[in-house]
Amino acid sequence: MKKTLVILIILGLVCGGFLFYIHCGKKSEIVYDTTKPAIGSLRVDVTASGTIQPVNVVSVGTQVSGIIEKVYADYNSVVKKGDLIAQLETFTLEEDLKEAKAAVTDAKAKLDYAKLNAKRNKELFEQNFIARYEWEEAELGVVNAQAAYDKAVAQQKKAKRNLGYANIISPVNGIIVTKKVEEGQTVASSFQTPELFTIAEDLTKMQIEASISEADIGQIKAGLPVTFTVDTFPADTFKGTVEQVRLQPNEDSNVVMYTVVITISNDDLRLLPGMTAYVTITVEEKHDVLKLQNMAFQFRPVVAGQVSGNKSNVERQKIIQERKSLKPDEAIVYVLQNNKPVSRKVKKGISNLLETEIKEGLSANDKVVLEDLTTKVTVKRGGPP
Repeated sequence: MKKTLVILIILGLVCGGFLFYIHCGKKSEIVYDTTKPAIGSLRVDVTASGTIQPVNVVSVGTQVSGIIEKVYADYNSVVKKGDLIAQLETFTLEEDLKEAKAAVTDAKAKLDYAKLNAKRNKELFEQNFIARYEWEEAELGVVNAQAAYDKAVAQQKKAKRNLGYANIISPVNGIIVTKKVEEGQTVASSFQTPELFTIAEDLTKMQIEASISEADIGQIKAGLPVTFTVDTFPADTFKGTVEQVRLQPNEDSNVVMYTVVITISNDDLRLLPGMTAYVTITVEEKHDVLKLQNMAFQFRPVVAGQVSGNKSNVERQKIIQERKSLKPDEAIVYVLQNNKPVSRKVKKGISNLLETEIKEGLSANDKVVLEDLTTKVTVKRGGPP
């Protein structure tokens, strides 16, 4: 029994030592995930969404009240400048014009009489047959009669113009996109001009009003190329150009947004007003540049003594001072040399979400460390002790 117990103890110690050796050996193995800088094209994009709209939309209304007698245009009707698109019932307007003309005739007669009376009173005053104030009252009557006549003439012109407003005319060449009136409907313009039609002047030239956040708006300038897609034609990519950056900010969910106007061509009339466009604005693009994955800038080597909890002040201070001295266009990456990461200062260029241009500090053959895989390899191979 004693012999058997001793043998079991020895076997246990041997197995434990073997497992401890395997575990510690695997844990000490250092494995890094690396990449090499690549030469190719690099593009910086800003993405957004917006609504496709006609460049110029004209609202057509009426300045007079009345009943719509006839409508000559419908949705999608192509109209030319000066075309009659609707007409109001004119009976009331015609009667107003007749009344205004009668008022002009009456005022003209009173004016002529006042002038004749003033002339007669002047002669009587000069012959001392009437007092001076009577002659002056006659002259005042002329002034009042002239004012009444001028007012009647103005009312006549207004009534004539209002009669002309009964004919709703298209002010531009275009296509009817909105129609808000039917025959027999009464329109009232007492407070504001009612909108009857909306005319898109030219649907072959459209624009997108995209919302860009304040974080990206500084990169957007007039003239930048744009590509976009719409849900209706998901496989097609359309092109446009940044036309204007509007300075008026809008706040959406506590995020300050700016409207960017993008002009697009719609010669085939495939794009319709109101479609949602998913926009990509190309801010900058370079070809044949050395570029590196952004993940490389996040790597930090394990400082000696860090695992055991001891502080290696010299190494830590060296890394801190090295990073403090960096300029805005500089960064630190680690190049693998003899299976050891060595810091390398690089000068950066343009950057997007995935890659950054490297102007100085690296070559295409350098192995740049992305991640320390030691812990992952240990767990995968050796498992828990």
